[in-house]
This record gives sequence, structure tokens and C-alpha cells, in this order.
Amino acid sequence: SVTRIVRAFLQEARIGDAARDGRRRRTTEEEDRLIVAAACCDPFITAKEIRQELGLQISLTTIRERLRSVGLRSRMSCQRPLLTRQNKTLRLEFVTRHLFWTTEEWMNVVFTDESTFSSKWDQQRRVWRPDCARFEPEYTQHVAASDRRSVNVWGVITYHGLGPLIRIDGALTASAYADILERNLIPFILDGPFPDGCFIFQHDRSPIHTSRMVRQRLEELCIQELPWPPKGADFNIIENVWGLMKQQLARRQLHGASQDLLWEAVQEEWTRLQGLPGIASTLYASLPARARNVVMAGGAFARH
Repeated sequence: SVTRIVRAFLQEARIGDAARDGRRRRTTEEEDRLIVAAACCDPFITAKEIRQELGLQISLTTIRERLRSVGLRSRMSCQRPLLTRQNKTLRLEFVTRHLFWTTEEWMNVVFTDESTFSSKWDQQRRVWRPDCARFEPEYTQHVAASDRRSVNVWGVITYHGLGPLIRIDGALTASAYADILERNLIPFILDGPFPDGCFIFQHDRSPIHTSRMVRQRLEELCIQELPWPPKGADFNIIENVWGLMKQQLARRQLHGASQDLLWEAVQEEWTRLQGLPGIASTLYASLPARARNVVMAGGAFARH
């Protein structure tokens, strides 16, 4: 009002509004450092636990803001198997042998794998981590397999696209696996991408795959194997296909679904990806860079 302006001029020789103090920070610089130190020491600590440990009378939002100010954001942790020193050594030996393979050479490899699809997914934990550090060991959540109602499948990918997807009923035995290779893999390969039978077969080192029966069947079928390292799932491009499928299936209302309904949903996603042009060629083109990344990581998991 005019009266207020006149009074301000007479008393304080000003016409405008009085200068206001800035909003008082709810934490001191020392408390900010302690908050950041807590998240750095234990990246899996929650904002609530930080507040309790430091005895702070502030909101959880304030704690998150302090962490964001130094580049730490709460994200879902990456889940990876735990690697031993020997695992890393063998992985490094594998990628070193194939470090100079071109995409054209990788095109001769047929990648296969089994996967489990469930209506209940592993619960991931949130972790405070900086940008571009998703696969760093200190920010990775290690998980163990657990029994659940699910559907097990076997699939194959070549440079030309996705091949057959086979449902595995019951436990996968060496005999059942050998039959899958003979009745599904070989007909698909000979009738499609490699009619001359000249290809390199990839599968992991599971006890079933390395059993005497399977090795004998592969010899009888004259199949050339690609020696595979332990814990090499991150180098198997079909894992990316499984990941894409599970992302889509997680968005469906599949909780409590029967195995048959789940299998139908899995088939639908596989068929959808089969129709996407360029998905296989893009994954194959990534293999030379994957080898270099694993070498740079010293055999550990690397960002692809």
C-alpha cells in the first residue's frame, strides 16, 4: 500500500521491498559430506537408513537431493553372477583368442541357450551410483537362482534371424537336449542359413551340454563347437533377446498365469521379435566391441 511504501522510505530510506534472507539450508556442509560418504561406503543403503545412521532430522527428499547434487541417483541395480578369479582368467583367454574376429567371422556362429520365463520376477534393489557405472562390481546385485512356477525354453539365433523356440517340459536331461539338437537345430540350420552344414555351434558349459552323451551326439552330427568360457552369458547375444522378451512380458498381467498361458505369451514375444528387421544383424555387429570391452575390463563383466 502507499502507506507502507511511505513508512519504508521514512524509516529505511527505501522504496522497494526489503531484501529477504535466502531459504535456510536444512543441512550443513558437514552433514552433506556425511550423507555422500554413507552412500559411497554402502551404495545399497537406503535414504531412510542414512537418516537413521546420521541422526538427521530432515526429509528423505532432502537426502536424495544432496546425493543427486554430486551425481548419485537411486537406480535399479544390475544383477550379475559372481565371478571368481579363475572365471575372469578363462573369460579373458576366450575373448583374447577372438579379439580380432570381424562381424563376418562371427556370422558363422550359431548362438543357443535355455531360458526360464516366470510370472514372478526377481526383485531388484535400488542402488546409489553415478552415471555410466551400471556394471561396476560395487553397484551390482548378485542373485541366486530359485525355484518357481515357470516355463523353460530353448532357442537359437543366427545372423539371419531367430530360429525355432522349443518348450522344455520337465527337467532337461542330456538325452532330451541331444534330441532338441538333432530334431530342431539341425533341420533349421540345413534348411535355412547354412545348407552346406558349415557353421560353428555355441552353447554354454552347463553339465548337460558337456555330458558324454551330448558330446558324442555332436560328433555324430559333425557339429563344430565354439569353446565357451564359464559365466559367459554376457557374450551370448541371445541373452539380449531373452532380456527384450522379459521386459515386454513384465508389462503383461501374468501374475498367477498358468504355464500354458505363460508359454503362449512367450511364443508371442518370440514371434514378434522374429518379425523385427535387423535385430539379429545388430547383435552380431556388437560382438567385436564386446570382446574389446571384456579385455579392457580384465575379464570382468563389461558394458556392451
